[in-house]
Amino acid sequence: MRTENFNAEEFRDWADEMSPRLLTMFDVLRYQLGRRVIISPHPYSLGRNLGRDDMSAHNIDHWGEVLAGDFFVDGVTHREAVEDVARKMKLIGFTGIGVYSDTHYIDGLHPMFHGDVRPNEKMGDPATWGRVFDGGTDINGNPTSEYTSLMAAIQSVTTGV
Repeated sequence: MRTENFNAEEFRDWADEMSPRLLTMFDVLRYQLGRRVIISPHPYSLGRNLGRDDMSAHNIDHWGEVLAGDFFVDGVTHREAVEDVARKMKLIGFTGIGVYSDTHYIDGLHPMFHGDVRPNEKMGDPATWGRVFDGGTDINGNPTSEYTSLMAAIQSVTTGV
């Protein structure tokens, strides 16, 4: 694994299986933003073993390498900054872009991003989606979420002060 802005430990057990293209995209994003890109500590934020038929960009069984990563961007907590990150991801050439406005990280609610380099979408015209809190709770009292459009997820983030 070779990258300018990350070390192998950040990619945990998946470091040797990370797509070189994805690592380059992460490096360029970090450079473009001038902010630290922090890989989510969640166990499923990078690779997953989902069997040969599941086409998730996280699924190493299908693609033979990890094509996706979920991450936070240091200091990006407001709508305008979230929109800027998503715009730069598209310009850089990510082929899958997700924004999750319902995630918690260290100091509370914090937008999380998904970036991937799936080969079945085109650079400049990525697959996009979002996830937002839906106002409900599950049987254990945990908040529940729903998938939506990228713009709806961005718009659900509070504006800057």
